[in-house]
Amino acid sequence: MTKGFKRSLALAAAGTFCLLPLTSSLAAPPAKSEIEQLKQQVQQLMQQNQQLNQRLNEMEKGMQAQPVVDKTAIEEEVARQVKEKSSGPGINEFVSLSGVIEGDYKLGKDFQGDHSSEFVLDTVDLIFDLKVTDWATGKIVVEYDGTEGNEDIYIDEAHVTLGNTESFPFFLTGGKLYVPFGDFSTNMIQDPLTQTLGETNSAGVIAGFEKNGFTATVFSYNGMNEGDDPADEDNDSINGFGASLGYSYEQEEMGFKVGGAWINNIADADNTTDILEDSGIYTLRDQVPGLSLNLGANYKAFSLITEYITALDSFDAGELAYGAPGAEVGAEPAAWNTELAYATAILDKETVFAIGYQRSWEAVALELPEHRYIAATSFGIFDGTTLTFEYFHDEDYSIADGGTDNSGHGFTTRLTYEF
Repeated sequence: MTKGFKRSLALAAAGTFCLLPLTSSLAAPPAKSEIEQLKQQVQQLMQQNQQLNQRLNEMEKGMQAQPVVDKTAIEEEVARQVKEKSSGPGINEFVSLSGVIEGDYKLGKDFQGDHSSEFVLDTVDLIFDLKVTDWATGKIVVEYDGTEGNEDIYIDEAHVTLGNTESFPFFLTGGKLYVPFGDFSTNMIQDPLTQTLGETNSAGVIAGFEKNGFTATVFSYNGMNEGDDPADEDNDSINGFGASLGYSYEQEEMGFKVGGAWINNIADADNTTDILEDSGIYTLRDQVPGLSLNLGANYKAFSLITEYITALDSFDAGELAYGAPGAEVGAEPAAWNTELAYATAILDKETVFAIGYQRSWEAVALELPEHRYIAATSFGIFDGTTLTFEYFHDEDYSIADGGTDNSGHGFTTRLTYEF
């Protein structure tokens, strides 16, 4: 519609309104008062016409000044805002955050007969999962450890995985990681003795295969050296390696998993390395290989965990000893864990009852009990919040084996919050 046409339309409308009173007065000469009234109406119509023209001009100028709307840009902006608002717990589109906070109340008695009680902020984990593409993922775990007065904050894991086992069965993981030696599943608060003996965290690389329930890996990492000088602290060589194989199967009401692993030096386990280094031993005369076997099964509400870890050779008696003072021999440590658990719902919250028995052999130098009897109950009180009660009874090695022949116990209440 052009500017001239809009003005002609307005004038025609005004003229029509002007003719209406004239047509009705043709039959008789108008009186003077009627002529004055008619003039006033004409003047009002002319003013309205001027106002209408002014408004049309302003509208035309506004339409000419308004930019063309980019529909695509608007759609992209709306999509971006929706994506930002629906990203859930993610820090951004590539990083998501999760974690756990564990607070304990502990009381107990050790093998020396000393009693203790304390509140402990046991663990705080911040877990960053990174995913830029489907074929490369990363993980960073920042951990606070408040046990035994450590008050340490450190990087527990930081690694990158190349691969997508849903599309291609092979993968490669490199960085600071836990090597796949041992399973260490548990329903308890205390770490199982198998975990204390075998868990290994180091910088390394894992190459693996995963398909149809089968998982196979080979791995290499920074471990302890072997040589003639036990005080040599230069342990920067890549001399730890091993392999693992596992299979898992799940149905609606039942499932099981079985696995095994071999490592060339079981002394690379975190607890063993710490004990050796506290004694000034940084290099072994000979590396001691280790073997791990585990089995897990579940049927309806019941589940079973069992695991065995052992050294396949003896340590030197000057490194890890076993036996009475003056008659020590080199230790060949081993550990066993078995647990039976029952899961149910109380007040619509998941509840787990578990009992277990653990045993170690020739592990007195690693500060492990010979026997442990343990039971725990966990209650889900809110979403992500669990309250756990645990009691354990430990029996030390006999005096002839280098122990105290005493017993100890502990009771722990733990509040866990996961997010």
